[in-house]
Amino acid sequence: MFVAWLIVISTFFICLYATVIIINGLKEKEQQELAELHTQLNIAINNTEIMKQAI
Repeated sequence: MFVAWLIVISTFFICLYATVIIINGLKEKEQQELAELHTQLNIAINNTEIMKQAI
């Protein structure tokens, strides 16, 4: 019985750890994508301002 509880508890902690690792990886990827989008948006805004000044 003790071994069964030990297996259940260790499995729970392994799954919890894996979930935290996966969520942190997704957050990092999302932050990187948002930074790239922000950079692209700034370039687009700068290009439109340059075009307005050229006219």
